[in-house]
Amino acid sequence: MRRDRAAFAFGVLAVALAAVALWTVYGVLDRRLIGILVPAAMVVAGVGVLLLSRRRN
Repeated sequence: MRRDRAAFAFGVLAVALAAVALWTVYGVLDRRLIGILVPAAMVVAGVGVLLLSRRRN
């Protein structure tokens, strides 16, 4: 089974964007916390893409 790296990255970023949107509607948006969480989510997505892209022997 092949894994689609682009779909994984898009899915993770879409979920993160949806979470931020829900948070702004139902909660208080703290800009400093968003400034920490968004780059952290991008790093996690990047690591996930790297793990999916490595070749198995």
